[in-house]
Amino acid sequence: MSNQNNRHNIEHFEIPADDVNSLKNFYSSLFAWQFEKGETEGYWMIKNAGISGAVMQKENPEQISTQFVTVKSVDDYIGKAQQLGAKVIKNKKEISEGYFVVLEDPQKNTFGIWQNK
Repeated sequence: MSNQNNRHNIEHFEIPADDVNSLKNFYSSLFAWQFEKGETEGYWMIKNAGISGAVMQKENPEQISTQFVTVKSVDDYIGKAQQLGAKVIKNKKEISEGYFVVLEDPQKNTFGIWQNK
């Protein structure tokens, strides 16, 4: 996930799956998406979806697709979002390319924020 201009673009999405291989096959057949293994178990990056995307093992039965918005500082935006009524759903995590967190807005919609290293 890389965005040079930090304009708060939607840059990455995740599609949760009960059966990752089955859902990968579905999207591969439907859109000819190609996949490569991600850094975490059950996580597959989509190589040709137009923007960064992945199919991932569901973490809970209610999980829905998540879009990630690029910010300059995940920590600053966690605080700002919480002041505006958001809740942290998945704590800040570091991977090789940067940091992310998943939040829930005041109407219970989930979204992610992403910071490049």
